[in-house]
Amino acid sequence: MVERTHIPATITAVARWMADRLICRSMASHFRAVYARLVQPPVPNRPAIVFANHHYWWDGYLCYLLGKGWGQPMNLWMEEWRWFPPFWALGALPYPAGDTTARARTLRHTLRLLQEPPRVLFLFPEGVIHTGYHLLPFQRSLFWLAQHVPQLQLLPLAIVITPTLHQYPRAFLHLDAPFQPHSTAPEAWLAEAQERVAELVEALRQEAECLDTAEKAQEAGFVLLVRGKTSVNERWWARMMP
Repeated sequence: MVERTHIPATITAVARWMADRLICRSMASHFRAVYARLVQPPVPNRPAIVFANHHYWWDGYLCYLLGKGWGQPMNLWMEEWRWFPPFWALGALPYPAGDTTARARTLRHTLRLLQEPPRVLFLFPEGVIHTGYHLLPFQRSLFWLAQHVPQLQLLPLAIVITPTLHQYPRAFLHLDAPFQPHSTAPEAWLAEAQERVAELVEALRQEAECLDTAEKAQEAGFVLLVRGKTSVNERWWARMMP
């Protein structure tokens, strides 16, 4: 079911709190830091789609943390939605693999949601998580939604997780200026969108390798979203200090 209006507000609030705590605690315990840089955040009074690469298991969590401070309702399509029940309270919508009926239902429901601004949809147009730095061809859902919501903002997002000299990795998110396609043909339009994200990901990957300290990240325009976990040796040294 996509609609959950029959669930009491108290239960929804508890589920939202549980999912939020799960995400925040997981990020703080598995990362050294999470940084975000926004060239242009969503305009509050217009619907938006933030579309990103999908290289990491953590992508949905990272998108939630990015949009959490915007003060707008959020949605995200989730292939394994049924296995994480509390996430529906944060706006996750079912998008199960191989179930074209359920996917079409979510697509139509998303269209209705986007026509009730302000709202942000986080979308991974590649459709599946995958390894490597390349991007898979974008699916047509991004183009279809853009054609049906005239006031829609299309914001490309690059997500890069990089190892560090310490025990835990860091995550970098770069939200760029709105996507303005030159072509109106679906295949060319989607190719432009894919190329835009691919360029952002490659640039961010190279930049992140040089940002080996919090000071350098801040100087590059990144804001700290999550202050994560320090290395074992750092925690041991801190305990040994008088």
